[in-house]
Amino acid sequence: MLTTTPIPPIDAMPVPGPLWLMRTLLLLTFFLHLLFMNTLLGGAAVALVCHLRRRRSQLAAQLATEMGRLLPPVFAFTVTLGVAPLLFLQVLYGNLLYASSILMAVPWFSVIVFVILAYYGVYYFSLRGTKNPGGATAALVPVVVLLAAIAHIYTNNFTLMLAPERWSGLYRKAPGGWNLNWGDPTVAPRYLHFLVGAVAVAGLFLAIQGLRKRKTAYGRWLLEQGSLLFVAATAVNYAIGFWFLVRMPKAVQMMFMGRSGLATVLLGLGILLPLAAIAHLVLAKSNRAPVRQASIGIGAGLLTVAVMVLMRDVVRNAYLAPRFEITALPVAPQWGVILLFVILFVVGLATLFYMLRAVARASGPKPVSGTVSAD
Repeated sequence: MLTTTPIPPIDAMPVPGPLWLMRTLLLLTFFLHLLFMNTLLGGAAVALVCHLRRRRSQLAAQLATEMGRLLPPVFAFTVTLGVAPLLFLQVLYGNLLYASSILMAVPWFSVIVFVILAYYGVYYFSLRGTKNPGGATAALVPVVVLLAAIAHIYTNNFTLMLAPERWSGLYRKAPGGWNLNWGDPTVAPRYLHFLVGAVAVAGLFLAIQGLRKRKTAYGRWLLEQGSLLFVAATAVNYAIGFWFLVRMPKAVQMMFMGRSGLATVLLGLGILLPLAAIAHLVLAKSNRAPVRQASIGIGAGLLTVAVMVLMRDVVRNAYLAPRFEITALPVAPQWGVILLFVILFVVGLATLFYMLRAVARASGPKPVSGTVSAD
Protein backbone atom coordinates (compact mmCIF):
# COMPACT_ATOMS: atom_id res chain seq x y z
CA MET A 1 0.00 0.00 0.00
CA LEU A 2 1.34 3.43 -0.95
CA THR A 3 1.91 5.97 1.79
CA THR A 4 1.80 9.13 -0.34
CA THR A 5 -1.90 9.61 0.31
CA PRO A 6 -3.52 10.12 3.73
CA ILE A 7 -5.41 6.82 3.90
CA PRO A 8 -6.21 5.91 7.52
CA PRO A 9 -4.83 2.55 8.64
CA ILE A 10 -6.97 -0.54 8.31
CA ASP A 11 -9.11 -1.25 11.36
CA ALA A 12 -7.35 -3.73 13.61
CA MET A 13 -10.68 -5.44 14.30
CA PRO A 14 -10.87 -8.37 11.85
CA VAL A 15 -13.67 -8.79 9.34
CA PRO A 16 -16.19 -11.22 10.91
CA GLY A 17 -16.56 -13.37 7.80
CA PRO A 18 -14.78 -14.47 4.61
CA LEU A 19 -14.20 -11.58 2.24
CA TRP A 20 -16.07 -13.30 -0.62
CA LEU A 21 -19.12 -13.66 1.63
CA MET A 22 -18.96 -10.03 2.82
CA ARG A 23 -18.69 -8.79 -0.76
CA THR A 24 -21.56 -11.03 -1.88
CA LEU A 25 -23.78 -9.76 0.91
CA LEU A 26 -22.79 -6.17 0.11
CA LEU A 27 -23.78 -6.58 -3.55
CA LEU A 28 -26.97 -8.54 -2.81
CA THR A 29 -28.29 -6.15 -0.20
CA PHE A 30 -27.34 -3.13 -2.31
CA PHE A 31 -29.20 -4.61 -5.29
CA LEU A 32 -32.37 -4.95 -3.19
CA HIS A 33 -31.94 -1.44 -1.81
CA LEU A 34 -31.34 -0.05 -5.29
CA LEU A 35 -34.60 -1.47 -6.64
CA PHE A 36 -36.68 0.27 -3.99
CA MET A 37 -34.56 3.43 -3.99
CA ASN A 38 -34.98 3.85 -7.75
CA THR A 39 -38.68 3.07 -7.53
CA LEU A 40 -39.04 5.69 -4.81
CA LEU A 41 -37.27 8.49 -6.65
CA GLY A 42 -38.62 7.65 -10.09
CA GLY A 43 -42.07 6.88 -8.68
CA ALA A 44 -42.21 10.22 -6.86
CA ALA A 45 -41.41 12.01 -10.13
CA VAL A 46 -44.09 9.98 -11.94
CA ALA A 47 -46.60 10.73 -9.18
CA LEU A 48 -45.85 14.45 -9.46
CA VAL A 49 -46.32 14.50 -13.24
CA CYS A 50 -49.54 12.47 -13.04
CA HIS A 51 -50.86 14.65 -10.20
CA LEU A 52 -50.28 17.76 -12.32
CA ARG A 53 -52.14 16.05 -15.22
CA ARG A 54 -55.04 14.80 -13.09
CA ARG A 55 -57.59 17.14 -14.70
CA ARG A 56 -56.62 16.17 -18.23
CA SER A 57 -56.50 12.41 -17.76
CA GLN A 58 -58.52 10.25 -15.41
CA LEU A 59 -55.98 7.48 -15.87
CA ALA A 60 -53.18 9.80 -14.78
CA ALA A 61 -55.27 10.84 -11.78
CA GLN A 62 -55.79 7.19 -10.85
CA LEU A 63 -52.06 6.50 -11.11
CA ALA A 64 -51.28 9.54 -8.93
CA THR A 65 -53.71 8.27 -6.29
CA GLU A 66 -52.25 4.77 -6.46
CA MET A 67 -48.69 6.07 -6.18
CA GLY A 68 -49.81 8.05 -3.15
CA ARG A 69 -50.74 4.76 -1.46
CA LEU A 70 -47.58 2.96 -2.57
CA LEU A 71 -44.86 5.57 -1.94
CA PRO A 72 -44.93 5.43 1.90
CA PRO A 73 -44.23 1.67 2.10
CA VAL A 74 -41.68 1.95 -0.73
CA PHE A 75 -39.96 4.71 1.27
CA ALA A 76 -39.91 2.48 4.35
CA PHE A 77 -38.48 -0.46 2.39
CA THR A 78 -35.84 1.83 0.86
CA VAL A 79 -34.60 3.06 4.23
CA THR A 80 -34.72 -0.37 5.88
CA LEU A 81 -32.93 -2.13 3.03
CA GLY A 82 -30.31 0.62 2.91
CA VAL A 83 -28.92 -0.22 6.35
CA ALA A 84 -27.28 -3.55 5.48
CA PRO A 85 -25.28 -2.47 2.39
CA LEU A 86 -24.02 0.62 4.21
CA LEU A 87 -22.84 -1.56 7.11
CA PHE A 88 -21.10 -4.02 4.78
CA LEU A 89 -19.48 -1.09 2.96
CA GLN A 90 -18.18 0.19 6.28
CA VAL A 91 -16.83 -3.26 7.18
CA LEU A 92 -14.87 -3.55 3.93
CA TYR A 93 -14.02 0.08 3.13
CA GLY A 94 -14.56 1.79 6.46
CA ASN A 95 -11.23 3.60 6.63
CA LEU A 96 -12.00 5.21 3.26
CA LEU A 97 -15.70 5.92 3.78
CA TYR A 98 -15.21 7.46 7.22
CA ALA A 99 -12.51 9.78 5.90
CA SER A 100 -14.62 11.02 2.98
CA SER A 101 -17.67 11.36 5.26
CA ILE A 102 -15.72 13.57 7.68
CA LEU A 103 -14.58 15.81 4.82
CA MET A 104 -18.21 16.38 3.79
CA ALA A 105 -19.72 15.97 7.26
CA VAL A 106 -22.28 18.79 6.97
CA PRO A 107 -24.01 17.60 3.78
CA TRP A 108 -23.58 13.98 4.91
CA PHE A 109 -25.44 14.60 8.19
CA SER A 110 -28.03 16.69 6.34
CA VAL A 111 -29.19 13.45 4.69
CA ILE A 112 -30.99 12.57 7.94
CA VAL A 113 -32.93 15.85 7.85
CA PHE A 114 -33.69 15.47 4.13
CA VAL A 115 -35.00 11.93 4.63
CA ILE A 116 -37.31 13.01 7.48
CA LEU A 117 -38.67 15.96 5.48
CA ALA A 118 -39.18 13.82 2.37
CA TYR A 119 -40.94 11.17 4.49
CA TYR A 120 -43.36 13.81 5.80
CA GLY A 121 -43.98 15.05 2.25
CA VAL A 122 -44.73 11.56 0.97
CA TYR A 123 -47.22 10.93 3.77
CA TYR A 124 -48.89 14.29 3.22
CA PHE A 125 -49.32 13.49 -0.47
CA SER A 126 -50.65 10.04 0.43
CA LEU A 127 -53.18 11.31 2.96
CA ARG A 128 -54.18 14.66 1.44
CA GLY A 129 -53.50 14.24 -2.26
CA THR A 130 -57.16 14.07 -3.32
CA LYS A 131 -58.53 16.40 -0.63
CA ASN A 132 -56.03 19.21 -1.11
CA PRO A 133 -54.50 18.94 -4.61
CA GLY A 134 -52.66 22.26 -4.35
CA GLY A 135 -51.09 21.37 -1.03
CA ALA A 136 -50.23 17.90 -2.31
CA THR A 137 -48.33 19.43 -5.23
CA ALA A 138 -46.53 21.78 -2.87
CA ALA A 139 -45.54 18.76 -0.76
CA LEU A 140 -44.50 16.46 -3.61
CA VAL A 141 -42.21 18.91 -5.41
CA PRO A 142 -39.89 19.19 -2.38
CA VAL A 143 -39.99 15.40 -2.01
CA VAL A 144 -38.54 14.94 -5.50
CA VAL A 145 -35.99 17.70 -4.91
CA LEU A 146 -34.96 16.27 -1.52
CA LEU A 147 -34.60 12.73 -2.86
CA ALA A 148 -32.51 14.02 -5.76
CA ALA A 149 -30.38 16.01 -3.29
CA ILE A 150 -29.81 12.89 -1.17
CA ALA A 151 -28.71 11.01 -4.27
CA HIS A 152 -26.30 13.83 -5.10
CA ILE A 153 -24.76 13.74 -1.61
CA TYR A 154 -24.30 9.96 -1.77
CA THR A 155 -22.74 10.25 -5.22
CA ASN A 156 -20.27 12.82 -3.89
CA ASN A 157 -19.32 10.70 -0.89
CA PHE A 158 -18.96 7.41 -2.75
CA THR A 159 -16.74 9.06 -5.37
CA LEU A 160 -14.72 11.02 -2.81
CA MET A 161 -13.88 7.83 -0.89
CA LEU A 162 -12.19 6.60 -4.08
CA ALA A 163 -9.91 9.64 -4.37
CA PRO A 164 -7.66 9.83 -1.27
CA GLU A 165 -5.22 12.01 -3.19
CA ARG A 166 -7.77 14.86 -3.01
CA TRP A 167 -8.47 14.65 0.73
CA SER A 168 -5.64 16.87 2.00
CA GLY A 169 -6.46 19.67 -0.43
CA LEU A 170 -10.16 19.56 0.42
CA TYR A 171 -9.44 19.58 4.14
CA ARG A 172 -7.18 22.63 3.83
CA LYS A 173 -9.86 24.35 1.77
CA ALA A 174 -12.78 23.63 4.13
CA PRO A 175 -11.79 21.90 7.39
CA GLY A 176 -15.31 22.40 8.77
CA GLY A 177 -16.83 19.57 6.71
CA TRP A 178 -18.49 21.63 3.97
CA ASN A 179 -16.77 19.85 1.08
CA LEU A 180 -18.35 18.19 -1.93
CA ASN A 181 -16.49 16.29 -4.61
CA TRP A 182 -17.05 18.89 -7.35
CA GLY A 183 -13.59 18.41 -8.85
CA ASP A 184 -14.20 14.79 -9.86
CA PRO A 185 -15.12 14.64 -13.57
CA THR A 186 -17.21 11.48 -13.03
CA VAL A 187 -19.60 12.98 -10.46
CA ALA A 188 -21.96 14.63 -12.96
CA PRO A 189 -22.36 11.64 -15.34
CA ARG A 190 -22.53 9.17 -12.45
CA TYR A 191 -25.25 11.23 -10.77
CA LEU A 192 -27.26 11.69 -13.96
CA HIS A 193 -26.87 8.00 -14.75
CA PHE A 194 -28.51 7.23 -11.42
CA LEU A 195 -31.33 9.77 -11.83
CA VAL A 196 -32.26 8.61 -15.31
CA GLY A 197 -31.88 4.98 -14.19
CA ALA A 198 -34.39 5.68 -11.42
CA VAL A 199 -36.90 6.83 -14.05
CA ALA A 200 -36.25 3.64 -16.04
CA VAL A 201 -36.83 1.44 -12.98
CA ALA A 202 -40.02 3.37 -12.24
CA GLY A 203 -41.07 2.49 -15.78
CA LEU A 204 -40.46 -1.19 -15.01
CA PHE A 205 -42.55 -0.80 -11.86
CA LEU A 206 -45.44 0.65 -13.89
CA ALA A 207 -45.11 -2.18 -16.42
CA ILE A 208 -45.31 -4.75 -13.61
CA GLN A 209 -48.42 -3.04 -12.27
CA GLY A 210 -49.84 -2.99 -15.78
CA LEU A 211 -49.32 -6.73 -16.18
CA ARG A 212 -51.17 -7.36 -12.94
CA LYS A 213 -54.12 -5.27 -14.14
CA ARG A 214 -53.87 -6.01 -17.86
CA LYS A 215 -57.58 -6.95 -18.15
CA THR A 216 -58.57 -3.35 -17.42
CA ALA A 217 -58.11 -0.24 -19.53
CA TYR A 218 -56.04 1.21 -16.72
CA GLY A 219 -53.73 -1.83 -16.68
CA ARG A 220 -53.14 -1.68 -20.42
CA TRP A 221 -52.42 2.03 -20.14
CA LEU A 222 -49.95 1.37 -17.29
CA LEU A 223 -48.13 -1.25 -19.34
CA GLU A 224 -47.89 1.12 -22.30
CA GLN A 225 -46.76 4.13 -20.25
CA GLY A 226 -44.30 2.07 -18.20
CA SER A 227 -42.76 0.60 -21.33
CA LEU A 228 -42.43 4.01 -22.97
CA LEU A 229 -40.88 5.46 -19.84
CA PHE A 230 -38.33 2.65 -19.60
CA VAL A 231 -37.44 2.85 -23.30
CA ALA A 232 -37.00 6.62 -23.28
CA ALA A 233 -34.98 6.72 -20.05
CA THR A 234 -32.77 3.81 -21.13
CA ALA A 235 -32.05 5.44 -24.49
CA VAL A 236 -30.91 8.60 -22.70
CA ASN A 237 -28.85 6.55 -20.27
CA TYR A 238 -26.85 4.97 -23.09
CA ALA A 239 -25.47 8.44 -23.88
CA ILE A 240 -24.89 9.27 -20.22
CA GLY A 241 -23.22 5.88 -19.65
CA PHE A 242 -20.80 6.55 -22.51
CA TRP A 243 -20.05 9.98 -21.02
CA PHE A 244 -19.46 8.31 -17.64
CA LEU A 245 -17.07 5.77 -19.19
CA VAL A 246 -14.93 8.31 -21.03
CA ARG A 247 -14.57 10.47 -17.91
CA MET A 248 -13.07 7.60 -15.92
CA PRO A 249 -9.28 7.31 -15.59
CA LYS A 250 -7.63 5.64 -18.55
CA ALA A 251 -6.63 2.56 -16.56
CA VAL A 252 -10.25 1.95 -15.51
CA GLN A 253 -11.52 2.50 -19.05
CA MET A 254 -9.09 -0.07 -20.40
CA MET A 255 -10.46 -2.69 -18.01
CA PHE A 256 -13.80 -2.44 -19.81
CA MET A 257 -12.08 -2.39 -23.19
CA GLY A 258 -10.57 -5.86 -22.85
CA ARG A 259 -7.91 -5.62 -20.19
CA SER A 260 -10.19 -7.35 -17.66
CA GLY A 261 -12.35 -10.22 -18.86
CA LEU A 262 -14.93 -9.72 -16.10
CA ALA A 263 -15.23 -5.96 -16.67
CA THR A 264 -15.53 -6.44 -20.45
CA VAL A 265 -18.25 -9.07 -20.09
CA LEU A 266 -20.16 -6.88 -17.67
CA LEU A 267 -19.95 -3.93 -20.07
CA GLY A 268 -21.26 -6.13 -22.88
CA LEU A 269 -24.16 -7.31 -20.73
CA GLY A 270 -24.81 -3.73 -19.65
CA ILE A 271 -25.23 -2.81 -23.32
CA LEU A 272 -27.14 -5.86 -24.55
CA LEU A 273 -29.57 -6.49 -21.68
CA PRO A 274 -31.23 -3.05 -21.91
CA LEU A 275 -31.59 -3.55 -25.66
CA ALA A 276 -33.31 -6.89 -25.02
CA ALA A 277 -35.56 -5.24 -22.45
CA ILE A 278 -36.47 -2.45 -24.88
CA ALA A 279 -37.21 -4.90 -27.71
CA HIS A 280 -39.50 -7.12 -25.62
CA LEU A 281 -41.35 -4.22 -24.00
CA VAL A 282 -41.95 -2.65 -27.42
CA LEU A 283 -43.24 -5.99 -28.70
CA ALA A 284 -45.48 -6.32 -25.65
CA LYS A 285 -47.14 -3.01 -26.47
CA SER A 286 -48.40 -4.28 -29.82
CA ASN A 287 -49.13 -7.84 -28.68
CA ARG A 288 -52.64 -8.97 -27.77
CA ALA A 289 -51.12 -11.42 -25.26
CA PRO A 290 -48.30 -9.30 -23.82
CA VAL A 291 -47.52 -11.32 -20.70
CA ARG A 292 -44.59 -13.30 -22.07
CA GLN A 293 -42.94 -10.42 -23.94
CA ALA A 294 -43.41 -7.97 -21.08
CA SER A 295 -42.18 -10.50 -18.52
CA ILE A 296 -38.99 -11.12 -20.51
CA GLY A 297 -38.50 -7.36 -20.93
CA ILE A 298 -39.00 -6.70 -17.22
CA GLY A 299 -36.64 -9.57 -16.34
CA ALA A 300 -33.96 -8.20 -18.67
CA GLY A 301 -34.41 -4.77 -17.08
CA LEU A 302 -33.95 -6.17 -13.57
CA LEU A 303 -30.88 -8.11 -14.71
CA THR A 304 -29.51 -4.84 -16.05
CA VAL A 305 -29.74 -3.35 -12.56
CA ALA A 306 -27.87 -6.39 -11.18
CA VAL A 307 -25.13 -5.97 -13.81
CA MET A 308 -24.80 -2.28 -12.93
CA VAL A 309 -24.29 -3.24 -9.28
CA LEU A 310 -21.47 -5.59 -10.29
CA MET A 311 -19.93 -2.97 -12.56
CA ARG A 312 -20.02 -0.48 -9.71
CA ASP A 313 -18.04 -2.93 -7.56
CA VAL A 314 -15.48 -3.47 -10.33
CA VAL A 315 -15.04 0.30 -10.79
CA ARG A 316 -14.64 0.87 -7.05
CA ASN A 317 -11.90 -1.74 -6.70
CA ALA A 318 -10.19 -0.56 -9.88
CA TYR A 319 -10.01 3.00 -8.52
CA LEU A 320 -8.59 1.78 -5.21
CA ALA A 321 -6.26 -0.91 -6.55
CA PRO A 322 -3.05 1.15 -6.47
CA ARG A 323 -3.68 2.26 -2.88
CA PHE A 324 -5.98 -0.20 -1.15
CA GLU A 325 -6.83 -3.89 -1.47
CA ILE A 326 -9.56 -5.46 0.62
CA THR A 327 -7.56 -8.70 0.53
CA ALA A 328 -5.24 -7.00 3.04
CA LEU A 329 -8.03 -6.88 5.62
CA PRO A 330 -7.63 -9.22 8.60
CA VAL A 331 -10.29 -11.92 8.70
CA ALA A 332 -11.57 -13.89 11.70
CA PRO A 333 -14.88 -15.56 10.81
CA GLN A 334 -17.56 -15.57 13.49
CA TRP A 335 -19.79 -18.30 12.09
CA GLY A 336 -22.37 -18.05 14.85
CA VAL A 337 -22.94 -14.37 14.10
CA ILE A 338 -23.01 -15.07 10.35
CA LEU A 339 -25.57 -17.85 10.81
CA LEU A 340 -27.74 -15.55 12.92
CA PHE A 341 -27.50 -12.84 10.26
CA VAL A 342 -28.44 -15.27 7.47
CA ILE A 343 -31.46 -16.51 9.43
CA LEU A 344 -32.64 -12.98 10.19
CA PHE A 345 -31.95 -11.92 6.61
CA VAL A 346 -34.07 -14.77 5.19
CA VAL A 347 -36.84 -14.04 7.69
CA GLY A 348 -36.65 -10.37 6.75
CA LEU A 349 -36.93 -11.17 3.03
CA ALA A 350 -39.90 -13.44 3.74
CA THR A 351 -41.54 -10.63 5.72
CA LEU A 352 -40.81 -8.20 2.90
CA PHE A 353 -42.37 -10.59 0.38
CA TYR A 354 -45.44 -10.98 2.58
CA MET A 355 -45.81 -7.20 2.93
CA LEU A 356 -45.38 -6.66 -0.80
CA ARG A 357 -48.10 -9.21 -1.48
CA ALA A 358 -50.37 -7.44 0.99
CA VAL A 359 -49.72 -4.10 -0.69
CA ALA A 360 -50.28 -5.66 -4.13
CA ARG A 361 -53.60 -7.13 -3.05
CA ALA A 362 -54.69 -3.82 -1.56
CA SER A 363 -54.01 -2.14 -4.91
CA GLY A 364 -55.55 -4.91 -6.99
CA PRO A 365 -57.28 -4.37 -10.35
CA LYS A 366 -59.92 -1.65 -10.16
CA PRO A 367 -61.64 -0.91 -13.49
CA VAL A 368 -61.97 2.75 -14.42
CA SER A 369 -65.61 3.67 -14.83
CA GLY A 370 -66.95 6.15 -17.32
CA THR A 371 -65.17 7.77 -20.22
CA VAL A 372 -61.47 8.19 -19.75
CA SER A 373 -58.75 10.08 -21.51
CA ALA A 374 -55.39 8.40 -22.05
CA ASP A 375 -53.54 11.60 -22.91
